[in-house]
Amino acid sequence: MNMLEMPEAQRTELQARSALAIDGRGQELLLGLNAEESRFFIACMQRTPSRSAERERYAELKVRHEAARFKLASVDDESTGDEEGPPHLGHKF
Repeated sequence: MNMLEMPEAQRTELQARSALAIDGRGQELLLGLNAEESRFFIACMQRTPSRSAERERYAELKVRHEAARFKLASVDDESTGDEEGPPHLGHKF
């Protein structure tokens, strides 16, 4: 597996937010971004981009990344919050 280069504290934070994924080629990515975009995004997280074009690209990638995270979170959370205890199964597998 090819992991993104970043400080351990940053990796821990991203893992806690379920922001990382692995693509079909074994490349670690940020959700919603490709490998090159992920490397750029990580670099921008470590230092604020100085050029306007870089700041705009970072902002656009952040929107895409967060949208992908929220989409995944909404798929994972199918509960309504009203349930008490484990779900009742009407049949056995």
